[in-house]
Amino acid sequence: MAKFSHYYLQYDLNDLFAQEYKAKRQEIFGEMLENDKSISFILGEGENLKHYKHTVRHLRINHNIIVMRIANDSKKEVIQDFKKMSVRHEPPCYVIIDNRDHCRRVAIQRNREAWASTGSVAHVMKEVLDQAMRRNCHIGIAMHPQYYPKDFYKAWRMHQHHTSGLRFGLAEGEVPRNFSNKLQTDDSIMGFALKVNEENIRKKYKTELVLTPAQAGTPLLVDEDSVYIRNLVNFHAMTGSPIVIETTDGARFTCFIDDDEDSAKIITSEMERNHLDILFGEVEGDAAAAEGKVMEFVNGMKYVVDDNEQHEEDEA
Repeated sequence: MAKFSHYYLQYDLNDLFAQEYKAKRQEIFGEMLENDKSISFILGEGENLKHYKHTVRHLRINHNIIVMRIANDSKKEVIQDFKKMSVRHEPPCYVIIDNRDHCRRVAIQRNREAWASTGSVAHVMKEVLDQAMRRNCHIGIAMHPQYYPKDFYKAWRMHQHHTSGLRFGLAEGEVPRNFSNKLQTDDSIMGFALKVNEENIRKKYKTELVLTPAQAGTPLLVDEDSVYIRNLVNFHAMTGSPIVIETTDGARFTCFIDDDEDSAKIITSEMERNHLDILFGEVEGDAAAAEGKVMEFVNGMKYVVDDNEQHEEDEA
């Protein structure tokens, strides 16, 4: 299973001549990644020059979904003939780009064997693509990580009209000693949650409480004044356990991820690496089925922006 971190592209239209190309900016971006030779990922000069090899595939079912592999330009110490030698080491990771209209999501594989972080991959891609876009059409790009929302209520309000379910994970973190329900008068759900969480951690179970609407096909309404809901949200905020908001079109939005490392706060999702290996001929398999799985993955990322380039982060 391969894990991917979510980023999104933002176009810089501040150049005087940028407006002339504004309507075609995504088309121009896609042309730069049309094939393996349409652009070179080269950074630095002289002894510091690095060439990051890459290969590109566009899905046949949708040409605007771009899958690429980009290799790190590094060296590795090996023992050869009883001597320590430095050899070139170019491990790749997968990158999936949704370049459909108003969809500018980029998913970068978390693969520490290849790259120290997904931020390193994003930096190389941003630097090269930004320079190329500015040369071609006076439009720059930035690549931003998409963070998990910290405020559940803010996240839910954004998606309340098409929320199909809520998942409260009960086994993600230890309950802090200062945990208290003083603001809530009804602790019936909390007694249950605390006991389940304790048992899950002790026995290494994974349990979640799922809320769905009483009538199928209707949005799930959340009563923000409900002591039941407030207790659950408070519990998850204190333990750092995730709350997953599911929408009617299959997307998922996760709240309450808190970690000292920024990488832990970036939205992630998973898919079988085998599907991507098939697209690049690394293994044999049904290419059409593999493309279908990639489309499912991309549709699940679900990030849409407007033409005014105004991005609102899901953070509180």
